[in-house]
Amino acid sequence: MCLALYVEQKFIPDHVAFKTDPGRVHYQAILKHVLNPEKVERMFAPYTRISKARLKPLPDWPYLDNIRLCDVTADHVRQLTSSASARGYSPQTIKHIRNVLGAVISHARKEGLFYGDNPTSEVKLPPIVHRKVHNLTILEAKAVLRRMRYPECDIALITIATGMSITEICALQWKHVNLTDAAVYSEGEVIPSQHVLVKRQWNQTQIADLPPNRVRKVPIPDPLQRRLIRLSRIRQQFDPETFVLTVGAGRPLTPAGIRTRLGPVGRQLGLPWLSWPVLKRAHQTLLSELRIQLSDELMLSVR
Repeated sequence: MCLALYVEQKFIPDHVAFKTDPGRVHYQAILKHVLNPEKVERMFAPYTRISKARLKPLPDWPYLDNIRLCDVTADHVRQLTSSASARGYSPQTIKHIRNVLGAVISHARKEGLFYGDNPTSEVKLPPIVHRKVHNLTILEAKAVLRRMRYPECDIALITIATGMSITEICALQWKHVNLTDAAVYSEGEVIPSQHVLVKRQWNQTQIADLPPNRVRKVPIPDPLQRRLIRLSRIRQQFDPETFVLTVGAGRPLTPAGIRTRLGPVGRQLGLPWLSWPVLKRAHQTLLSELRIQLSDELMLSVR
């Protein structure tokens, strides 16, 4: 049996199909570096709702489609990792390629379709060089906010003030925001005074409930409370089912539509590394020391 046939008939339905949605998407993406990506796209059609067909077959790539499963050797693995390295793939991606192929071979060994040691164990990987972690200074955070408009400026304020992710902020509804001085009930949950119930987030296609272990109640700093009250009045959002940040006729924002708006701001300010995760990390790096004072300053930065 050739490798492509085994992956399609055995590995995907017997192993990958039982993974979570992100797990299946991961296998689908990485297997496109092991097998012809167009074939992989077709193999995964019954198992994933999301299509990422951007990767096209490369004429000089050492795909293993027609290699017999029992003939896969360490040299085949090295050809894949060497090709990936030559094209500038990150060490982490190269590691994923080796590990996914290793998972295929391990599954075949359990079924008695591959004998001997797993050939991926013989292949050494390039060292992973950790990128420098960039953290915003107070002045940089204020400069970033001055360049922003609704809705990205409000998303930035919320993520810096609360540590919520962009996927959680875009899914936030007013019924999960308590701006009052007393606790309120929402969907069977008690939301303390001046807190947000983080209960939902965007996945790759829609808004979905968070796993129970990730549901949490996040305090709202006083300056952010004033900003949210003002926002609710300006946008006249009195229905608790509506979303805090909307586009058009009350539609929720999508993270994909917002993420691209941060790059130009970073380039204008000489901060090419600026990203939403950097802003989220600023919740700890900035506000842990000057939480209230800095929150006030950040709010004043927004026009």
